[in-house]
Amino acid sequence: MTHEELDWHIEQSNKLRDQARAYDEDAPGAMVEIVRLLTAAYDLMGRISAQMDGDYEKLYTLRQNTFTLAKSQAKKGDRILTAELAVMELRNLEADAYEQKMFWRNERESVKEKIYELRMRVRIDMQTGGVTHG
Repeated sequence: MTHEELDWHIEQSNKLRDQARAYDEDAPGAMVEIVRLLTAAYDLMGRISAQMDGDYEKLYTLRQNTFTLAKSQAKKGDRILTAELAVMELRNLEADAYEQKMFWRNERESVKEKIYELRMRVRIDMQTGGVTHG
């Protein structure tokens, strides 16, 4: 996925979540619409999360390969230090990618839990004839 596509997915996901937040959960039929919007956002978030996972794995692999290459090309005696110095910046990039990976994984899990909660509430409301308690 290109950077522009990723930005579009993030923008659309945020837009759908904002639309869902605008609804009053106690309004008739609102929970069904919220579930619809959050489900669409959840789908987009899956793609975002997968991209972030891939980005992290690519940086991890690049760091490992760079370390190995620098160690193999270093003079005898300096190998580990040379390799560690060669991957210093990559470690920071990898940490940032890990942060994004975990952020989107957690955001997606949060939306999944909200969808489940709302679906259960819709079922309960349907069984009790639409009477809400609380």
